[in-house]
Amino acid sequence: MKKFKKNWLRHLIQWGALLTIIIFLTKVFGTQNVDPEAYCPFGGLQTLGTYLVAGSMACSMTMTQIMMGVVLAIAVILFSKLFCGYLCPLGWGSEYLDKLRAKMKVKSLVIKNKSIADRLLRLFKYVLLFIIFYYTINDSELFCKNFDPYYAAATGFKGELTMWMAIVAFAVFIFGNFFIKMFWCKYICPLGGLSNIFKFAITFVVLIGVYAALNYSGLAVSWVWLLAAACIIGCIWEAIYMEAKVFPLLKVHRDTEACNNCGLCPKRCPYSIDVDKVETVKHIDCNLCGECISVCKQDALTFGKQKSFRWLPAILTVVLLGLALYLGPKWELATIDVKWGDEAKQENLEKVTIEGLRSVKCYGSSMAFKAQLEKIPGVYRVATFVKSSTADIYYNPSEITAEKIQEVIYVPAKFKINTPPTEVTQIKVITIFTEKMYDKLDPNYLGIQFRLSGKGYYGLETEYSCPLTVRLYMDMNEPVDKDFLKKTVEMKELQMPVHGGGVNIIKVNYEFIGISDQTDTITRREFLERQFSPYSRSYKKNMEQWGGKNDAVYELVYPGLDKPIITRYLPYLSSHLSQINGFLSMETVLNERDEYAFRFTYSKDALNDDKIWEALSAPKWKIMDKDGNVSEVDPKFAFENKGATIAVTPKK
Repeated sequence: MKKFKKNWLRHLIQWGALLTIIIFLTKVFGTQNVDPEAYCPFGGLQTLGTYLVAGSMACSMTMTQIMMGVVLAIAVILFSKLFCGYLCPLGWGSEYLDKLRAKMKVKSLVIKNKSIADRLLRLFKYVLLFIIFYYTINDSELFCKNFDPYYAAATGFKGELTMWMAIVAFAVFIFGNFFIKMFWCKYICPLGGLSNIFKFAITFVVLIGVYAALNYSGLAVSWVWLLAAACIIGCIWEAIYMEAKVFPLLKVHRDTEACNNCGLCPKRCPYSIDVDKVETVKHIDCNLCGECISVCKQDALTFGKQKSFRWLPAILTVVLLGLALYLGPKWELATIDVKWGDEAKQENLEKVTIEGLRSVKCYGSSMAFKAQLEKIPGVYRVATFVKSSTADIYYNPSEITAEKIQEVIYVPAKFKINTPPTEVTQIKVITIFTEKMYDKLDPNYLGIQFRLSGKGYYGLETEYSCPLTVRLYMDMNEPVDKDFLKKTVEMKELQMPVHGGGVNIIKVNYEFIGISDQTDTITRREFLERQFSPYSRSYKKNMEQWGGKNDAVYELVYPGLDKPIITRYLPYLSSHLSQINGFLSMETVLNERDEYAFRFTYSKDALNDDKIWEALSAPKWKIMDKDGNVSEVDPKFAFENKGATIAVTPKK
């Protein structure tokens, strides 16, 4: 407690940052999903590197992360590694693992500062730094997520990680820091390596200048060489000098006359820096944490030779963090900004901005959207903005119009709100018109809004027009209430229930334009057919061997066959069955009893009902990829009730 009081502001910031992370991840005061990397400055710097090299942003990254990274770089150059000393959860964990070891009276393994082992081990974080930036820039995916101990712990080892890498990294973090003081921060942490490169700011600037000059002169020097040079020189400078010469500008100073050489400061220093043997602390590991100052009884240690600067690093940390959080949302970089096609036709392009593209939510989906646009004659460039769910599409007005582009990229959608009861024979159909819901996810969100209302709505379909046409299927006894429809469409927040409990709040901004005077009716079966997307696959190899030899059809009723969460996995089941002798084809149907069902055509010479059920309920599915490689996966959905062979004429 005495240690806490003497350096109270630093510990308050550390524990405050940790508590904030826990609150966000456990959703104590909210229900929205939180990205553990949302404010990671290292992810921001990786994203900035990706953007500068490839013109794209790493998936899920925003300007807030980039601004956090930029502010970190500036802070290191001017002041020191403030993020490491005051905010980083891994830095906090490293310190407290050492304190835990001391409490347990376990003897530590000591690697002396500036020893050969110390210098050699420092190489490792630069190797990691190179690998992380290399793969992140090439793939536009944060490679560090594969093994980052913080990310693994924050996601419960369920995030976008490589399990064996994450387990190894987590074990190294726990056991390395427990037995060796600040092991992770000194020898493994790639952000620590990058921060140390920023401490050698003059060298770093010279490297960038040389790289720019070579490329300006006509030599196409790859960014990989700049990255490699920065990592190699940073590693060499750290191993040889172990201290920064000019930067950062703010350092710990020791008043040699006031100092009584008690030796408390190196003992308290998390990195065991020999503060008592120098006049100015220039050691590469120093992060201005202030622990040495807090333990000095002679007031011999100060920041920048000023006692009034006692809390300056802590205050700067809070101010710079606030600045990054404030500036980050002010503007947005494009996730991708890509051109293609004939350069001669790209001179006088016009731009159309498409809003509400919720399905374009990362680099991968942005590239998929770009692939869709490449097929449209007259479109030559796209820039996507994931945070605002918008895209700027550049086109040649002599070849295509903005309205035609919107029509071509729009995908008609349908969403079943509720299944009509079996006693319902007729269903009412009305048409409304909306704006700002041209993304393929929007009909789903609108449908959920109607479902949550508890009223007699069964489904909806959309059809491209300006404004958008939305057909609503409803109970014959449900009144057409224009005010209710407008209120539902223009709801600003969708509180979508989440599987396992809780809700996910989704911001929406649809606009109700009007309603058609015409009302139609259809039968219940017609509605079920309209809401259903049949699936059919035949197995050529099996057909050649078994087709036409005592064929039969096995039907299995499965009520959820109209749900996207099921239909997306139908190819997996089909692939599994195609490798079993006797299966000829698989299809999904709405049968004569208005039930959604599987129908498997098979040869009685190879299979029977029991063998078919055995294949369907197998504990593992064998899946063949497009290259012919077979792997085993867990079943994507379960069958609870057996089917049976039925008397129908199988399709040829």
